[in-house]
Parts: sequence; C-alpha cells; structure tokens
Amino acid sequence: MTSSKRAMIDYIFVCDGEELKALQKSLFSSDLKSKIFPIPIGINPVNNLLKNSQIPKDKSILLIGLGGSLCPNYSVGDVVIYESCCYLDEGNLVTKNCDSQLNKYLRDKLNCSLVKGLTSNTLINQSSQKKSLFQKTSASIVDMESFALLNYFQSVSVIRVVSDNYDDDLPDLNSAITFDGKLNNRKVAIAFLKEPWKAIKLIKNALISLQKLSAIVQMLKN
Repeated sequence: MTSSKRAMIDYIFVCDGEELKALQKSLFSSDLKSKIFPIPIGINPVNNLLKNSQIPKDKSILLIGLGGSLCPNYSVGDVVIYESCCYLDEGNLVTKNCDSQLNKYLRDKLNCSLVKGLTSNTLINQSSQKKSLFQKTSASIVDMESFALLNYFQSVSVIRVVSDNYDDDLPDLNSAITFDGKLNNRKVAIAFLKEPWKAIKLIKNALISLQKLSAIVQMLKN
C-alpha cells in the first residue's frame, strides 16, 4: 500500500483471536502493524467498546476479517469488499455505505468483488438460516461486527474472506460467545464434540480462509 493510501487509514480493526494473529504475523515488519486495533465478536460488544473508547468518529477505519457466504456466488477463500452493509433492526432493514474512495483503491489492489454485507446479532451456522437471510436482505456475506463500525465512524471500508459456504451446516457456537464478545474454549470444545463432522468442516474452512486472510494482508502492505 502506498504511503498516501496508508495515511488514509487510521486504524485496522480485526476480531481478537485467530484473525488477529493472522494479521499480526503478516504485518510483523510493516508500519501498518501499529494501526491494528483488536475488537470483540458481535455487534453489541463492539458497540460497547466504541462507546467507551477515545477514538474520534472522524477517523478512517479498515475492518478486516472472516464472513459467511449467503449465496452460491461466493465460496470459502473468496475475498470481497463491502460496498454497503445492512442490519435488521427489529425487522427494519437499515443500510450504511462504505467509503467509496478507499474501496476503489482496495478493489484495484486486491482484484475482488464489491458486495452487500449483512451484520447479524448471532452466529449463522445453518444453511437454512443463510437462505432465509439472503431472501430477506439480498446480502451476499454475513458477519457480526461491520454495521457497528459503519454506524459509528464516518469512513469505513470492510474486507471479508469467506469462511463458510452458503450451503454449509456448521456447529452452533453461539453459546460459546461470552457477553463481552470472547470465545469460551471449553464451550467450543463441547459444541465440536456434539457435532464432530460439522466441526471438521469448520476447521478445514478456517484453515483455508485464514491462510487467504494472511495473503491479502501481505498484498496490502506492499
């Protein structure tokens, strides 16, 4: 990323955990590493973090992480940039647009598609849920954090690597996410033991998507 474009980005937000580790490893020797800001999992924990943070709302934010596919157009390992992100607020679909200027640069750099994203209050693990959400929102990718940032900051771009296909059924890890947006490893293990074949698929998908996440971060720092 050129110095002028780097200057546009004040913070790189990423969920704490494996996604954060992938970024830190890829940006080990880059000046971008100092811009990394870990966030919790989920829209409510992120909202709480932002309310208590000292980060001005006029800062420029790049959010990088994983997301689930809601349609057959995108599969595990694909990289997308959000043109906009929506949220179902008590049945009403609210949409926020991303930073078009930064999006254009990122798209040219990464050669990937612009899509409509969706932020969910819960982890979407069933293919039937994905189909329903796609029909309701026309969003291609689902995550749990993006809308919170778009609703708070004036300038946000979002890069997501697809971590599960639209027809993948995965273990239900919602009970393993704590109120403050962290993963309870013991509860994750219990969920994996209950549905081992789904757990194997999740792990395989994660290895592919995290490897791709590291690769695109390498592209951004050059």
